[in-house]
Amino acid sequence: MPEISEINVNDVIVPEVRAWLNASPSVPDVPPVTLEIGVPVINLPAFSPLDFEPEVQPGKITPPKSKPPEPPPTPKVKIPRIEPKPPAPVEVEEVKPLIQQVVEAIPTIPQATTVAASSVIGVSAALATPFLLKLIKPIVKKVMVKIQKALGRQVKVESDWQRRKLQRALRK
Repeated sequence: MPEISEINVNDVIVPEVRAWLNASPSVPDVPPVTLEIGVPVINLPAFSPLDFEPEVQPGKITPPKSKPPEPPPTPKVKIPRIEPKPPAPVEVEEVKPLIQQVVEAIPTIPQATTVAASSVIGVSAALATPFLLKLIKPIVKKVMVKIQKALGRQVKVESDWQRRKLQRALRK
């Protein structure tokens, strides 16, 4: 096998890159706006600056000379003595037998009748609501059509399938 000759490579030199010198500065090199150079010039006709110097000096106020008021006399308060009352005697209830307690807990006939009547009315109203709606809805619909005709508005005519649907709903 032939010999491989030596390859000569020069040294690689990477120059230093100074990125901060080439990048544009984030702050401009012009002087800031807040630089105070002098007083602004205002050319307004009939402008006179306010004079903050007082025209009249206020007179000196001297407090009146008087002796301090005397404190009011301390009232004498008589504290009443309250004698503790002896505790009231505790009344002990007689223990009733269980049967008597059950008899006393049973409601009276008017109470039971009132509760039963109100529950019957509530249940029957809940059960009758769908039937009442099926009865009332067509009547309300006819009344609304008559009111619209009386007001002179044009009444929407139902199609054949809407009338059939209504008739089928009434049969159920």
